Amino acid sequence: MVKKVPSGQMDEIFEILVASYAQKSGGLPPEGELCWHPATDAYETEDAFVVQMDLAGMDPQKIEVLADEHSLLVRGIRPETPADGKKHYHKMEISIGPFSRRVPLSVEVDPNEATAIYRNGFLIITFSRGSSRDSGKHSINISR
Repeated sequence: MVKKVPSGQMDEIFEILVASYAQKSGGLPPEGELCWHPATDAYETEDAFVVQMDLAGMDPQKIEVLADEHSLLVRGIRPETPADGKKHYHKMEISIGPFSRRVPLSVEVDPNEATAIYRNGFLIITFSRGSSRDSGKHSINISR
């Protein structure tokens, strides 16, 4: 007799498999492929546009931040927390494995002047308002 797995458990099993696969491959995930999406706030101040992402437990060196004048792309892989022995989950809400998040930049910004800082589990990217000197994708380094 085949035992039916409840859909909630199937979601957990799927997430574990995806995270395990991503950690073994070692590469950054292509956008939109089996990724989780971190909680994100985007807001403007008088002279800046700010994007804040909840990325607890990450090594900032393992996060890629790319921007052009139209959008911001943040991606990486959050590793699983190691444990002694086999894990038997009773609840699984913390996403692990590959993540990717694209945020449209709804105001005119200069991606060349963007800064990124990782502090207390949050990645904060700040864009200066104003037009860009040139187009194209720019990598933004993360400081602590």
